[in-house]
Amino acid sequence: MKESMITKSENEYIISARKTDFAYVGFLLCLFVLLAEFFYRQTIRYNDAYISDTIVYAQNLGKLNGSRMIAWLFPKLHAINGGTFEIAVFMSLVVIATIIANYFLIDYLLQREKCSVERWKIQALSLIGLFSSAIYVPGIYEHFYMKTWPRYAWHSPTQQSMVLFSVISLILFLKIYDHYFERIRFSQWLGLTASIFLATWSKPNFMMILAPTAVIVFIADLISRREYSLWHRIKRIVMLGCTMIPAGLFMIGISMYEYGDDGASEGVGIMVGYFLRNIDHPAVMIFLSLAFPLVVIAFNLRKLKDRAYQIICSMTAFGIAEYLTLVELGKTINHGNFGWGREVGEYILFLAALSMAIMNYKDPDFLSGKPVVRKLYFLLIGLLLAGHVLSQLWYFQLLIRGHLYRM
Repeated sequence: MKESMITKSENEYIISARKTDFAYVGFLLCLFVLLAEFFYRQTIRYNDAYISDTIVYAQNLGKLNGSRMIAWLFPKLHAINGGTFEIAVFMSLVVIATIIANYFLIDYLLQREKCSVERWKIQALSLIGLFSSAIYVPGIYEHFYMKTWPRYAWHSPTQQSMVLFSVISLILFLKIYDHYFERIRFSQWLGLTASIFLATWSKPNFMMILAPTAVIVFIADLISRREYSLWHRIKRIVMLGCTMIPAGLFMIGISMYEYGDDGASEGVGIMVGYFLRNIDHPAVMIFLSLAFPLVVIAFNLRKLKDRAYQIICSMTAFGIAEYLTLVELGKTINHGNFGWGREVGEYILFLAALSMAIMNYKDPDFLSGKPVVRKLYFLLIGLLLAGHVLSQLWYFQLLIRGHLYRM
């Protein structure tokens, strides 16, 4: 009798899980169709609206250099039927794949903590990770993208591709890093090498925040992991570090081209706070852009002892530091190209904060001695998360109706 009751309970769970899986897949399919139409309109500037970076790549097929993966790929897609619909389909697949990558990153962070969470909750978080942005406050701070620290650029196919391969790279990096002194699986090593290269080929900014973070982590491991011989430590660090060589060589080549005599930029300069000069209230802007992860991390400082969260926070910090100090000189100075690293760092940080929040909820010991504070904490982060999501959804519906992204 007891055995049959367990079987029935397990069957009910499986049926319930299947229902949510179908709902999740159905939503992704509907979103794919919506995005395909949206991106197609970007490729043709439908009704003279839908301004984006997409049109630059879609109308200059074969004329742009291959320093961006999109510049190389779009002509290949266009050649299939002589139109831009295939380009729109590819861009839609990138977004859907990013949501799925969000799922696997959140799931892995939860697994590392042995935190069991229902699949539908992780699926919901994977969507929230994409559909969230700076909080729009009517009458106080009415900005969606410009004058905020955005995390996702619906107008930029290069940024979208970089985000996808950056999330994949972090998943593989953490999976290897967690055991790399004991073993390194060649399939994961190869996947990490490829994903870092593809992220860098999309935009070089992810490599610009991953590389300095890796250097710090490797130095720390070289000093602290004394349970292994020095030679073993050096060998393993070199093996993991070699995954960045193809991307690093590519970056060197890009730098020589971009900042050479024929490049669009005249070089790189240091101008501290240049991109904060037009922000009336920078502190307010930063808080509204990162409210949810800032509050979650403030209540989970002990998590920063975990190397995975140190890596994520370090990448975000390097992205912010680059954005606040470095500028391209010449006519591209206001393009903000050093800001893309900050965006992808904050994107990943948000996913990590979602993982922390769900761990807090599942942990009965979290603030157990302060029940009122615990309730207020979940109320606060719930309101902040709702603000992030509702702001992005409102912004998204404006975009798909053709409004200018620079809002």
